[in-house]
Amino acid sequence: MGYSKGHYGKYTGNARFCMDHAHTHVTSENYKAAERDDAAHIDYLKRDVLYDDHHGHSDAKMTADEKHISKLAGDMKYDKKHHGSPASMKDLSGDGKVTKKDVLIGRGVLSADGKPVKK
Repeated sequence: MGYSKGHYGKYTGNARFCMDHAHTHVTSENYKAAERDDAAHIDYLKRDVLYDDHHGHSDAKMTADEKHISKLAGDMKYDKKHHGSPASMKDLSGDGKVTKKDVLIGRGVLSADGKPVKK
């Protein structure tokens, strides 16, 4: 009689190439879905911290939840910066649309008139 390593289903995390959403890479295509998922997760953790506080649960558990909230918030900020919509940027050049020129002005590579910044 041999021992079984457990269930190797699609979402268990045991399979070598499982569909573990915690390790799904955020791209510009799935950014909005990831943002909604992280926001819902933060909301759940905040409610869990309040529940623990009202029902006398351990401070260690609440601290772990608060650290998790902080990590998720940092992840959301990173994802927004790297995968968010460029339409959320401002038109810094004044030409009526958001272009690569606006990105370069925002980074300090170009001045507001579009000329390279002297260092």
